[in-house]
Amino acid sequence: MKSTILSMYLTLLIYFLGNFNLIHAQQKIIKKGDSWSYYDSSTPPKDNWFLNNSIEDSWKTGISPLGYGDSFVKTELSFGNDPENKPITTYYRKTFRMGDPFKFILYKLKVQKDDGVVIYLNGSEIVRIDMPEGIINHNSMARGLIVSGKMESYVHTLILTPDDFIPGINIISASVHKARVNSIDCIFNLEIIGDNNPDMLPLLLKKRTLKNLKLHSKINELNSKLEIEKKDLQLKFIEYSRRNILNILIIISILLLTALISIYFLRKSHKEKENGLIISKLKLKDLIKTKDQEMMNLSISSLNSQQYLKELKKDLEKSISEDLKSTKKNITKITSQLEYNLEQDDDWDNLKKHFNAVHSGFIGKLIKLHPTLSETEIRHCVFMKLHMQTKEIARILHIDPRSVQASRYRIKKKMNLDESVDLKEYLQKTNKF
Repeated sequence: MKSTILSMYLTLLIYFLGNFNLIHAQQKIIKKGDSWSYYDSSTPPKDNWFLNNSIEDSWKTGISPLGYGDSFVKTELSFGNDPENKPITTYYRKTFRMGDPFKFILYKLKVQKDDGVVIYLNGSEIVRIDMPEGIINHNSMARGLIVSGKMESYVHTLILTPDDFIPGINIISASVHKARVNSIDCIFNLEIIGDNNPDMLPLLLKKRTLKNLKLHSKINELNSKLEIEKKDLQLKFIEYSRRNILNILIIISILLLTALISIYFLRKSHKEKENGLIISKLKLKDLIKTKDQEMMNLSISSLNSQQYLKELKKDLEKSISEDLKSTKKNITKITSQLEYNLEQDDDWDNLKKHFNAVHSGFIGKLIKLHPTLSETEIRHCVFMKLHMQTKEIARILHIDPRSVQASRYRIKKKMNLDESVDLKEYLQKTNKF
């Protein structure tokens, strides 16, 4: 800050030395008696009236001082038909041309007002006198007591710097506000004077210092706002990211749950189908087993019939020698037919097939364990596995019951079974079959 002030001093000193011939020179840029545009209606003007360059075309014009209620007023303003309820605010604008603003060291702005005033230069507020803080509008009243007496002629002086102006067209605007709606007078007069008096340098430096401090404060305020906005953006980004992550997690959870539910129902459906197939398979096995049992019973019945036919053949052969010679030919024919039927071994093959189906391949396992067994001995083992009695086996095999016992003895020897082992129990209970 000290370096900034020092540089300003040096700049002003060089400027002052370079313009020595202008010492004590003054020039009124805006003076008393100049023409102003004004607005004195009870309704507010258009928004941004101090920014609109063409607004003056619809306003009234008059020379300063402007107002009412005082003898030195040059332009009388209207305050309506009700003296007890005058418009609170009147508005003033003036366009002026500025050559090189740096022609002067500083500019003095002198203003008379009754009761409060807000002044704008090129659309920016440069000062408010006896007015409250905050936003100013058409109904904003002046702060403090009503200006009266000697205070009405008091001139407020403000210092402006060359960089407050722009080369070419400049616009200065003011809104004058009453402290009471029944105030008897209203005054506005403003002058701008360019000044090169070196005695004004301290004021200029003070003005620039205050301006720099204000600018510095504004920069700090903007930096603070920027930091706050940056933090807000970071917080919003974090919140946005958190919401996005949360939404993604929710979507993933929904998809995962959907997948798990789908897998569960697919597995359940597959299990139900599998169980159905197992049940169907078991039912089919039971059906096949039942059919095999039926076929086995039919085969046994057929074997019994075959044995009956064998016995009948034997009786017929026996009767040939006893019957008349004339019947021998017919009997021989019947015997041949019976012999043919007895030689067909299909019933035994069918029995083996269905027996193996019911008893899980018993015959194949028996032959594998005891390959020396004959076909008749295998039949004997099959009949014992079927819980058939000795007499039934003897009749089917067309042998004496004692021969059945003898066959069992031979079978045990071929199987290398101990004498204490019961052949029937061995065939029924051993896990080898």
